[in-house]
Amino acid sequence: MLAHALGTDGSVDRAFATLSELAGRTTPPRVLVTAGTHSRESAGLNGLVKTAAREWNAEWLCVSVEDAEAFASPLADELAYGGGAREVRIGARREELVRVATTASGPLRVVPAGPWLVSGGARGVTATCCIALAKAGMRQVVLLGRTTLRDEPATCVHARTEAELKQALIAAATGKPNLAAIQREAREILALREVRHTITQLNEAGAQVRYDAVDITDAAAVTALADDVRRTWGPIRGIVHGAGVLADKRLGEKTPEQFHSVMHTKIAGANALLTACANDPLEMICFFSSVAAHSGNVGQSDYAAANAMLDQWAGTEAAARGTDCRVVSIAWGPWDGGMVTAALAKHFTSQGIGLIPLDAGANAFVQELRAGSHVQVLLGCGLEGAEPVPKTVVRFDSMRAPYLRDHAIAGTIVVPMTLALDWLLAAGAREVGPSVELRDITLLKGAIATDGMADLLLAVTPATEGTTRTATLTHPDGRPAYRAFITAAAGSTPAPIAIPQPSGDPLPDCCVAPYDEALFHGPAFHTIRQVIRCDAHGISARLTTAGAMRWPGGWQLDPLAMDGALQLLRVWSWAEDGRPSLPTSIARCRVWSEWPTNGEVVCVLTAKRENAFRLRGDAQFVDPSTGRALASLAGIVMHVQA
Repeated sequence: MLAHALGTDGSVDRAFATLSELAGRTTPPRVLVTAGTHSRESAGLNGLVKTAAREWNAEWLCVSVEDAEAFASPLADELAYGGGAREVRIGARREELVRVATTASGPLRVVPAGPWLVSGGARGVTATCCIALAKAGMRQVVLLGRTTLRDEPATCVHARTEAELKQALIAAATGKPNLAAIQREAREILALREVRHTITQLNEAGAQVRYDAVDITDAAAVTALADDVRRTWGPIRGIVHGAGVLADKRLGEKTPEQFHSVMHTKIAGANALLTACANDPLEMICFFSSVAAHSGNVGQSDYAAANAMLDQWAGTEAAARGTDCRVVSIAWGPWDGGMVTAALAKHFTSQGIGLIPLDAGANAFVQELRAGSHVQVLLGCGLEGAEPVPKTVVRFDSMRAPYLRDHAIAGTIVVPMTLALDWLLAAGAREVGPSVELRDITLLKGAIATDGMADLLLAVTPATEGTTRTATLTHPDGRPAYRAFITAAAGSTPAPIAIPQPSGDPLPDCCVAPYDEALFHGPAFHTIRQVIRCDAHGISARLTTAGAMRWPGGWQLDPLAMDGALQLLRVWSWAEDGRPSLPTSIARCRVWSEWPTNGEVVCVLTAKRENAFRLRGDAQFVDPSTGRALASLAGIVMHVQA
């Protein structure tokens, strides 16, 4: 097993790539890298490695590619030139599958009346969600659980808590009581009561209920059960796979049996359900995943791996079934109930991690099935009553992204504003879909790459009025770095834009050789290929794209060409009075269409000086071969340096 192949001592200071297996090592690496195809197996390895990195205080990078025969080159580029991303999906274009959700808001689907097969639905948070689903229209449900229904001893009728049950069982015992067996019996009685309570609540919500004690990993038993359900109620219409077990231990302490138990329940259980319903007209499928699959969690290498595989499986099912079936894998944060014991709840609270209230989580579950569109969704902090809003660490590392070294002022690496724009735009795409606009982007406190590295925390708060969300990038010490407002974009792509022609007048020296005097940027940021025109109304130029400069792919926008607009406004200011300027805010950012592959775009920038210390410009990026609008930055504000 991986844990015992690597050990637990984190003393080795070097990178190591886990491409297929990690046998033969006695100490773990400082950096864990996985590379594979978009497969369940690769996803499972990614989940495991994220936990390993947490337990060993290591860095991690997960790269997935479409073509298993051609992953070496994109992997090498990502390792050499990659930016802050730690999970990269490389293909014709990076695909953002995961939405960090608060409340889904698409067109409502009708909840199928049934029958539904629900694993793990008789107890815990899955039962709570199942009851909410019954209130929303589910009318026939089969609960699959581990507890065998039976009558409890008459001596326990009046006992309510586990302690009272143990006392009653001890009092009724003949001879010396077996305390371990009594504890197991007390807990089983509580489980029986919870199952019956769930059935009662489902009945009260208007649903017919069938409960079957069945091993969810036994495909033959699940198929036989589904066949029997069809004879009684007809074809299966919905599946919820909520069953799961935990065996939390650090990697070096976890046994193969524990690892297998956790993995088997999730993966074999999903396979049994999907196999049993392979020919049914399913309308909804939901997997209960975990945030551990996306970020790792100490002690949960198996749970993270299993749920990462479920997430990937959901994508496969969604692609195969099309729009007739809503397929979603929900990566839940910790709930205020279910597997989260009182001790765990206290631990999460001490770490500043909010718990999901039962009612809010159940309502979000139903809303996601009815109104969601993403296949992978993270639900947790940010639901009503659950704080704080979750944050993602965005890391800018000049060792992995050497181009950052060429964005240095007086020898200090400063994170470019356009890289922050890309992260904010990616957050917007996850929240509201690919057609997104950023508004009122404000630089509050720039990020300095101390020792070549800078961390920012990305968070998106729920929409309070309408559909506008607030995205923030903050420094680890809590100081705000950037703020932007996210909204769904309206309107179609603008008509083709005319590219300005040279005026015939000589260009100022700073336009002929912009990097000699007006700009501080090093070679990796030399995007201005040729200034076409510069006058009192603005400046236009041909720009080199990030791809042409061997920057990595996967961007929401082209951060190098976008930076070119800020460079051009600084050049325009320099041409006016020879004073440098730096950006402080942008009113709107919108990406309209795919960037050309020939490595060149044209930036058309109108500019004006609002006062002695403030400039404002509007930039449009154009495909030079077609005049097609690519993106726009409106209301760029730059302040002249004293």
